[in-house]
Amino acid sequence: MLDKIGTAGVLGLVLLIGGIGLVAVENPLVAAGICFAIAGLLLVAYGFVTTILSALGMGLGDVT
Repeated sequence: MLDKIGTAGVLGLVLLIGGIGLVAVENPLVAAGICFAIAGLLLVAYGFVTTILSALGMGLGDVT
């Protein structure tokens, strides 16, 4: 998996997890809220990408 996201992707994941970990040390409830917000953004991005790919004829099919 790491070869597919590249160095910038790995660095981004490290910073994301480190930031949430830092918030969780101070307030776990706020960290949980941040995790839910990030998960929601990822689901929206996934929806956009699958819609665009299927509109271009490169859809992955119904993977849900």
